[in-house]
Amino acid sequence: MFADLRDFTRLVETIPPREVVTVINTYFEAMSEAIGSHQGLVLQFIGDEIEAVFGAPVALENHQQRAIDAALEMRTRLSQVNLNLAHQGYAPLRHGIGLHTGKVVAANIGSPQRLSYTMVGETVNIASRIQDLNKAFDTDILISDAVRQGLDRGIDMSPLSPVSVKGVREPLHLFSIDKQPFVCVGEV
Repeated sequence: MFADLRDFTRLVETIPPREVVTVINTYFEAMSEAIGSHQGLVLQFIGDEIEAVFGAPVALENHQQRAIDAALEMRTRLSQVNLNLAHQGYAPLRHGIGLHTGKVVAANIGSPQRLSYTMVGETVNIASRIQDLNKAFDTDILISDAVRQGLDRGIDMSPLSPVSVKGVREPLHLFSIDKQPFVCVGEV
């Protein structure tokens, strides 16, 4: 899983650095909780991006479903974060999430002075590219067909036209996770 904030550079340019740190940490905390609640592991924060994995270092049954459930919870939590930010006078945050599944090399990588547990391989590269495609499709959650095939229950999604991406021989078959309509319960 890759999750990346949209238009964050614009926000950085308009508020003081300490406030930027507060805003991004608020986002990271909420998203990390969503990932962890579905047994995902946050690997790293890269600028305003989150890299996470489901099913490593310990194999996880139904890891695709857990990743989707985490992404859906992240969508909900982003709405809550935005409500809190609005009360403080900040513009809402938007993000794109990309999910892909496959074989990876998981290892401690780096130098003797600094090691990081990380994933490398084509699967990781494809997940990153899928996340980035949210911009082109104006979506917030995109999944690969490999993720879709591993789901154990129905999720409302829309197929997209196959898309070619750099470094991948075959076009990707992607699906956008549909947004559920907001339902107001009670009196208005």
